[in-house]
This record gives sequence, C-alpha cells and structure tokens, in this order.
Amino acid sequence: MEEPRRKIGTQIIAGFAATLSSVCTGYHFGWSSPSLPKLRNPDSDIYLTSGQGAWVSSIFKFGAMLSPLLVTVLVRKAGRKWLLLASCIPQIASGILLVLAQGYWWLICARFIAGIGSGTSNIASSLYIGEIADDKIRGALGAIISQMMNLGILLAYSIGPWVSRVPFGGMGILLPVVFGLVFVWMPESPYYLIMKNEPERATKALQWLRGTEDVKSEIDKIKASIEYDLRNAANAKDLIVVPGNRMALIIILGVMFTQQMSGITAILTYSGTIFAEAGSTLDPSVSLIIVGVVQFLSGILCIFTVDLAGRKLLLLISTAGSAIFLVGVALYFQLKSNGFDVSPIFWLPLVSMVGFILIYTIGLGIIPGVVLSELFPYNLKASAGMAVITMAGLCGLIVTKLYQVVVDAWGIEAAFWGFAGITAFCFIFILFFVPETKQKSLQEIQEQLHRTTESTTALEKSGY
Repeated sequence: MEEPRRKIGTQIIAGFAATLSSVCTGYHFGWSSPSLPKLRNPDSDIYLTSGQGAWVSSIFKFGAMLSPLLVTVLVRKAGRKWLLLASCIPQIASGILLVLAQGYWWLICARFIAGIGSGTSNIASSLYIGEIADDKIRGALGAIISQMMNLGILLAYSIGPWVSRVPFGGMGILLPVVFGLVFVWMPESPYYLIMKNEPERATKALQWLRGTEDVKSEIDKIKASIEYDLRNAANAKDLIVVPGNRMALIIILGVMFTQQMSGITAILTYSGTIFAEAGSTLDPSVSLIIVGVVQFLSGILCIFTVDLAGRKLLLLISTAGSAIFLVGVALYFQLKSNGFDVSPIFWLPLVSMVGFILIYTIGLGIIPGVVLSELFPYNLKASAGMAVITMAGLCGLIVTKLYQVVVDAWGIEAAFWGFAGITAFCFIFILFFVPETKQKSLQEIQEQLHRTTESTTALEKSGY
C-alpha cells in the first residue's frame, strides 16, 4: 500500500518553536564571556576575584547536572511539551536575579538556577523533536537544537560587551518569555498522547505535523510500540544490563565526553579574557563577536549536511580538526610564555579559535544531540537523556572550574595542550565505536545495536 504523502513544513515550525528554548540556554551559556571581564574590573559594582569568577561560570554546569532530578519527576506526568514550557520558570528567575544582583552570591544563585532550566530544556527538546519528526528530517531537526543554542551565544556575545549588567540580565527574562508565548501553541508529542491513552488528540497532533489526514498507519505503529513498552517496561538499569543499550550508553557518553573535554565550555566562557591575554590589536569584544558569528554560520552548514555526510564522518572530521586548532592556540601562548616575539604571528590565536569553533560546531557541537535522540528505544530515551545531561554537566563543571586553576598555575598554554591531547585521543574512540545512523529508521538503528540472540529479546522489549 502506498504511503500517504507527507509535508515537513509544520514539523519544521514545531521544531523551530521547541528549539527557541535553546536560545535561552545559549544566552546563559554565553553570559560569562562578556560579563567576567567587567566583573573582574575593580570599578565594577560587583567585583569578583579570579576564583569567584570561575565559580560563577562553572556553577551553571552544576545546575545542568542536577536538572535530571526535575525531569525524572515531570517527564511522564507533564509530557514533553509542558516540561519544555516549565523550563522557562527557572530561566526567567535567573534573569530576574541577574538584574537585581547585589553581590557574589546573587550571581551564584542566578547561574545555578539557569543551569537547572537549561538542562531541563535540553532533555525535553531532544525528546520532543525525536518523537515528532519523520526519519528523513530527524537529523536536521535535531541539529537545530544546538544551532539555536549557538544563536543564543551569538546574541550574548554581540550585546553583552556593549551594555551594563542590568539590561544584559533583562535579556534572560525576555528570551524565555518569547519562547513560551510561541511554543505554547504547538501540539504535544503524539507518542506521549498515545501513552496517556488520548488517541484522538494524538491523531489530530499527527495530522497537523504530517500535513495529511491519513495517519492511521503511523498511529497504529506508535500504539504497537507503546504496547511493547507497557508489557516490557524498562527502567534505568536496562541501560546497563541489556548489551545493546549498554553499548549505546557507552557511545553517547564517549561522544559527550569528547565534546566537553575539548574545552568548549571553558573556551566559550573565557573567550574574552583569552583574546585579551593574546595581546591582539583587535578589540577582544570584536573577536568575541567574530567567534559567535562563525559558530552560528557553521551550525547552519551542519543542519544541511548532517543527513548527507553522515554523523560519524562529521564527528571524525570535527574531532581531528579541533585537536589541530587547539594546538595552534597552545603553540602561540607557549611561544609567548617562553619569551619569543609573537608579533609576526599575532593572527594565530584568532585564526585558531575561529577554526576551532568552525570545525567543532559542524560535528562535536551538534551531532551528539542528534545521536542521543537516535540510539535509544522510546522507553529508555528519558533515562538516557538524564545520564547524558548529568555526564555533560559534570564534565563541563570540571573543565570550566579547572581551566582557571590550570591557567593561574601553569598558563593558558597548559590548558590548551591538555584540551588538544584529550581530543586527539577521543578521535580513536569515535573511529572504532560510533556507528553511522544517517537516514536509518529508529528500528534499523536498534537492530544494528542489538545483533546477538540475547539482544534480540532486548530489542523486542524496547518496543521495536
């Protein structure tokens, strides 16, 4: 029987609306880079020491690491849509605290709360998009999550250097309000509605998303998956006990480890001070904007290539290229530290940073979120997402906090040599362990992971 013709326009609208939450995340992620140099200035109304600045930056990741606790409580009761809308609350609260801040601990609280909201948003948006999208555009829609985060970072980089703390904090209030007003009109995940025994609402949601009235076959497929899930309910331990799920968990945690240990969190957080230390004749604020623009544009490129070039190929290119450009930054600061005249290569830090952001974004920056939405069966997506967010938050916290410690003790060059070495080592992991999932259905991906007889039973338990 011929499949009904489906449209993708409404799926793109829903995906775009959902990922507006990632703009809020990007703003909070990028807030530190233009803000820390001002807060370290003795004339600042809130003065931070080097150590205090490191905590204000890194506590954001600690909040993100704890966000799965909130998701665990709400994901099954509230649904994907309302969980995503709920992420606005801590982000708005953080913006209010940034505006009203009277001292160091106000900023700590604001950044911690922002981390909770951002981590919740990342999990909920990944779940939502993974369940509303057709196989042929799932990768591109998943890539939009990171791209919208890049847009938020660019906004922070472009506005933060030129305005004071209060109006910059006001952005943290405005962005989640805009997201909430837009996304509230989008449908709930049809999969979640079927799971809550609301087939009529699920049918209407799927009809709108697919642009066709004939969605019976897809509704039946979702129902069949739900029935498997209910008969063979999975829990978090199945991520470890079932071989295929365990391999999927190792893969995604390895990819997320590579992403975070490349130093991206520290680099984006301390870009302003890195450019200032480089001694470039270019205004550090302008260099910051250049980095943000490159990150945003390269993310757009990835959206159009992720379903063509393939996930694994982009990850390999990104990992190798990131290591090379990190070496470029490390080499410049090493030469400068050793007393060499670096004026003939004054361009190297900016070129290397821009090159790193470009090559990082097209692979490590976007692909992990796409892979997360693809590797796990429906009944384990939430648990896997929580594990990944916790892992990313912990690694990001460690990298952001230890970066300043390493820089104070051994110099910027030591931090970048470390980032380059770890990233190069992770290239080997991706080469041998990460599978290609380009344009494969979720069922095909599960079959690829569950190849043994023992795992075939687990595959059936996963709802495929």
